[in-house]
Amino acid sequence: MKKTAKSSVMVYRLERLLASLYANDEHCFFQRSKTFFAHYRQQQKTLHQAEQHWQQLQTLQTASQAERLQARQRYSELQYQDEKARLQRWADLQMLAEQLLQLSEGENNNETLVFSARLLGCLQIMVPTAKRQRELVQFAYKPLYRAVLTLRLLDHLLAQHMLHDPTLQGHYQARSRLTPDDCPYRQHVQLPIVMAVLLQDIGLLHPEATSIIQGELAQFDPGRALSMQERQQLLQVSNDASLALLQQGFGITPYKGNDKVERDHYFAAQQQRLKWLSQLLQLNPGDKTLFGSVLKVPQVYTSIVLPGRQRFNYALLPKAALLMREGAKRNEYNGLLVDQLLRITGLFPQGYGVVFAPLGGDQQPLDRYEFAIVNGLYPQKPEQPNCRVVSRQQQYRNTGLDISLQTDYNLYFKVARQRLEVLPEHRLKALLNALYQDGEARYLRKLLPRCWQPEQFFHEPAHQNLWQNATLKQN
Repeated sequence: MKKTAKSSVMVYRLERLLASLYANDEHCFFQRSKTFFAHYRQQQKTLHQAEQHWQQLQTLQTASQAERLQARQRYSELQYQDEKARLQRWADLQMLAEQLLQLSEGENNNETLVFSARLLGCLQIMVPTAKRQRELVQFAYKPLYRAVLTLRLLDHLLAQHMLHDPTLQGHYQARSRLTPDDCPYRQHVQLPIVMAVLLQDIGLLHPEATSIIQGELAQFDPGRALSMQERQQLLQVSNDASLALLQQGFGITPYKGNDKVERDHYFAAQQQRLKWLSQLLQLNPGDKTLFGSVLKVPQVYTSIVLPGRQRFNYALLPKAALLMREGAKRNEYNGLLVDQLLRITGLFPQGYGVVFAPLGGDQQPLDRYEFAIVNGLYPQKPEQPNCRVVSRQQQYRNTGLDISLQTDYNLYFKVARQRLEVLPEHRLKALLNALYQDGEARYLRKLLPRCWQPEQFFHEPAHQNLWQNATLKQN
């Protein structure tokens, strides 16, 4: 993950959250989960043996008081360490979910959409593409991206009365954005949803899953394509491991207090939360219901628009919609849910760099192109993204208009490229070299870029606030 010298507050907070998910630090969520899978069975075996040894000494007449005390202390210490690790995992997971919600949720619907678009856009722009950073993408960037998409999709379905679960609808109707700690929708729906998403792929760290991916002797490339049988086996192992981490590695947190009624209510709520999380992790998209695919569809979309796949091609990311609909036709998930997600995202992912022909005073396209970044959800039309213009006369600027970009002027589409293809080659090269110092070497015969990657532009802290209020104009 590239660091900026003095990042904006938003980017700084996001970088901290990403590091809490994945880092070399043994206390990050990734490392704690990996440690759990590697050592949990042996630790439980050791704990059980210590308990048996202590109990045996209790009935053994030849055992001294010192031996019994030592065995009891040994068992108590192991029990304490086990409980401490479990509570720390709960605290970590809840903290991560809360931080994600703080970054994505606003005080009203419009602010929430802006915050969510900002978070998705930052993740898209900042995500590393190098193979050696594949784990960072898989276990930090993708879970956050999926979580935000899932939250917005769930909001959309409930607002449109497409989900008829009375409990979900009741919590949604009682939503209180200004008091999140007391908001039933935040506490009983959103928080568990984010937790479930963070746990969704963590089972891939289980040794059995690693063995399927890399081979028992780590002889295979982790990025290799798996056979159908290997994919099915990996999915089963990963799902079982994620569920085991939840049920055995988290469990129920102890009650602190002396009120019996309050304690009973607390444990009932804890059991309900654990049951709800388990249900979320076991959702089956094959049941063809909307809620059955509510975690799956954002997961698939994320796997397409963020790097990790061998066929990842930045220029072709707008084809995610086509790939999603093809999956729906194969009955891999609910097609209606795919349509609703694409209603939110449009064809162009948040943070995607678009190239467009600006209009002159006569409202005709000029013989040059400028650069913009997709920065808003719910476009008027899926193919017409909401963007922030970030250049003028092909010079980067940190202030600009928001536009709803029409296909006639978006160089991703052939009709816009054809209009500029008539320009002389030297003119096209000059335009391209204004964007890239090595433009000719990079593009050779592709002198009209379909898109641009704004990572270098965004690296400057002054360019990181692409979501502040600006006038939306048609182009």
